[in-house]
Amino acid sequence: MNVRFSRAVKKAIAAVAAVASLGAMAACGNSTNASSGGDDNTLTFSYWDTFPVLEEFKKANPDIELKEVKVPGDSYNTKINQMILGNNAPDVMLLQEADYVRYAKNGVIDKLDDKLADMGVDTDDLLPAVKGIADEVDGYYGLSQGMATEIMYYNKDMFDAAGVAYPTSDWTWDDYAAAAQKLTKTEGGQTTQWGSDAPSFNGVWYSLAGQGGDDVVKDGKLSLGKGLKAALEYQNKMTNELKVQPAPSSGSKVSDLFAAGQAAMTLGGSWLISTTYKDADFNWDIAPMPAAPDGQDYNSLHTSFFAISSTSKHKTAAEKFIKWMMSDEGQIALEKANANISPFKSIGDKGDYQVQGAHGPSNWDAFTEAAEQGKFGYTTVASTPTFDLYNQINAYILGQTSENDVLKTAVDKANKDIEDAQ
Repeated sequence: MNVRFSRAVKKAIAAVAAVASLGAMAACGNSTNASSGGDDNTLTFSYWDTFPVLEEFKKANPDIELKEVKVPGDSYNTKINQMILGNNAPDVMLLQEADYVRYAKNGVIDKLDDKLADMGVDTDDLLPAVKGIADEVDGYYGLSQGMATEIMYYNKDMFDAAGVAYPTSDWTWDDYAAAAQKLTKTEGGQTTQWGSDAPSFNGVWYSLAGQGGDDVVKDGKLSLGKGLKAALEYQNKMTNELKVQPAPSSGSKVSDLFAAGQAAMTLGGSWLISTTYKDADFNWDIAPMPAAPDGQDYNSLHTSFFAISSTSKHKTAAEKFIKWMMSDEGQIALEKANANISPFKSIGDKGDYQVQGAHGPSNWDAFTEAAEQGKFGYTTVASTPTFDLYNQINAYILGQTSENDVLKTAVDKANKDIEDAQ
C-alpha cells in the first residue's frame, strides 16, 4: 500500500464527530482490557485499498490469525471513526498523519515508548521528522511504515536537446525559472512544449511556502505568511509573466503533462517514480526540490502509522505485528512493495526502495536527501481545509481572487475549519 493513498483519502475525511467521545471510549476500553491477561493470537488489522506485504507477515508469524479490515480509501476515515465510537476498533490501525496526531492526543491509541526496545526499535536511527512528531504528541503512539516526499522530475532528452545543464541540489527557484524559459517552445503563438508543468498536487504548495520561510504548521494550525506570499508571487510569475508553465486548469485534457512528454520539468510526490513515470518512454531523472532564494530547506513528508487501539484485547499479537513490520524483513518488504523509503536511516541506506523504471531515475540521492530534510507539516492537520486553501491558491493564479484574500481570508478560514474539526 503506497503512502500516496492519503491524497485521495483526505478529500473524503469529512467532519469527525465527538473527539471527546473517542477519548472516553478509549478510557472505557482500557479498563476492560487491563484485565484480559490471555491473548488468543487473533488480530484485526485495518487498512485502505491494498496492503501488499500481509502474506509475508502471515508466513513469518503462523501462530497469529490475522483478520483483515479492508476499507475503500474514500470511506476509510469515516469507517474507522465509526468503529472507534462503537467500541469495536481494529487491534492495529493504519492511520493517516492527522488522525494519528488527533488519536494520540485523545487517548485512542496506545503509547508504545516502553515497548520500543522489545520491538527492536532504535529511535536514534529514525529520520528527524519521525522524532519531531513524537515530540509533538509526547511519545511514540505508532510507528511509520515508510516515507514519501516531494521531489523534482526532469526530462533528460528535452534538457539535452536544449543544451541545458541538468538540475543539481544547489538549484534555486531562479535556476528553475531560467531553465523553464529555455525549455519552453512555441509555434504560431501556441505552446508546444512547456518548461514546467503547473503544480497539481497540493503538497507542493505547502512545501514552497515552507521553503519561503513559513513554519507551515505550528501549534496545530497552519502558519503561513511570508513564505506563502513568496510562493504565490513566484508561481504567478512562472504562469502569467514568463508563461513557462500552464495555468492550473490547462492540464485538464492531459492530467500530467510531464508524463505525456509535453513538459520538461515538474514537482510532485516521490510515489510517481514507481507509478506514473516508471514506464515513461523518455529518459528522465529526479533532483531535490529547488530552494527559495534566501529561504530554508523544506519539503513535505507523507506517511501512515501502525497504531494499536487502546481498546484492543489482543495487545501481544498487535505488538508482534508492529514488531515484524518495523523489522529489517518487514521494512525491506514494504520498501520494495511501495517504493517508499524506510523511516530507519540504516535500512533506507540499503536502497531497497529504489524501484527502477526503464528510463530512470538514477539520482536516488535526491530521494534520500529529501527524506532526511522533510517535515510532517500540513498533513498533520485536518485535510479538508488544506484542500480548500489549495483551491483558493489556484484561484489566485487564475486571476479569480487576490493575493491578500488568500493570505488573510482563506488562511484564516482554513484555520477556523481546522479548529472546528479537532
